[in-house]
Amino acid sequence: MMSHQSGIAASKSLREKFAEMKDGHLRVVVVGIANEQIVWKDEHNAEKTFDQDFDKMLLPLVQKNHAAYYFIRLDTISETNGHNWLLITYIPDEAQTRERMLYASTLSTVKKEFGLTYVAQEIRVSSKDEMTLHSFYQHLNAKAAAPPRTMREEEMLEIHQREAHADISVNTRQPTLQGLKFPFDENVIEAIHLFKKHQVDYIQLDIDHEKELILLSHSEAHATLEHIGKHLPSHEGRYHLYRFKHLFNHKAHDSILFLYSVPGHSSRVKERMIYASCKESVIDNIESKFGLTFDKKLEIGDASDFTMEYLMQELHPEVAANAAASSSFAKPKAPSTRGPRRLVKATDSSDD
Repeated sequence: MMSHQSGIAASKSLREKFAEMKDGHLRVVVVGIANEQIVWKDEHNAEKTFDQDFDKMLLPLVQKNHAAYYFIRLDTISETNGHNWLLITYIPDEAQTRERMLYASTLSTVKKEFGLTYVAQEIRVSSKDEMTLHSFYQHLNAKAAAPPRTMREEEMLEIHQREAHADISVNTRQPTLQGLKFPFDENVIEAIHLFKKHQVDYIQLDIDHEKELILLSHSEAHATLEHIGKHLPSHEGRYHLYRFKHLFNHKAHDSILFLYSVPGHSSRVKERMIYASCKESVIDNIESKFGLTFDKKLEIGDASDFTMEYLMQELHPEVAANAAASSSFAKPKAPSTRGPRRLVKATDSSDD
């Protein structure tokens, strides 16, 4: 299981190295993860300019199939913070799944340990071919060209457009809650890519209300219904992507589900409204930008709703009773959900 914060901390030697980097004699410092710690791995002193040192020093330090964080000192200096640094997060596609998730979920800790104000530029790459000076300047050019509007700017533009075209009278009814669109954190993007490649079968997402971000709560390479049920928060909403592997009519199925779990009155009203309002934009983002198609989009109240019977009913309603009866999964302890009630009705109607 990987949370959006891995819990891995910096070693004492790395903290000392980070302090040493502030004096300006180092050009490149390589940071990695070993033995459940963030550690210093390699370095190179500055010789000439940033442009002249970049390809000469960086490429020999890159291991094609292994992730790492590369700090490269720029030639610019901030009046308040001193030397500025470029941080390249290198997570190659060839790296093992656990390594990719670990490095993605530890990135924020690395930046905090080093000092966020010292990182003037930051990029993330997945191929050694991108670890070049040319690719860096391509990134800068793309970043400088027509910057996208922030979410707040988009909201204000929409408000102004509605005001300009509104036909308002005493009988006009206005919506009280518009759909919200929060961007995905980079760890969510990484997890969805792994989900597409069948390297991850379950992803749980939550919302950071203050930062207005969709975050990765955790992910699993393999997850059972029982395991997911145990990890459903009892007082908070969540979104879930789940590859439901099951047998139906003697054939194997990999059904892709989008689940929206909302614990009803045990959660705060404002939080329920935010999750409900963001749901459609989250689904649209996943389907349009990542090319995933959901076989079913479901809403569940609590863990007792999340049963084999319920999912089989939703995916194969015409023979749900037979599918549930022949399943090797254990029946729920109490027939309190709508799933089992439907099964009883189906059985009664068949007797008639």
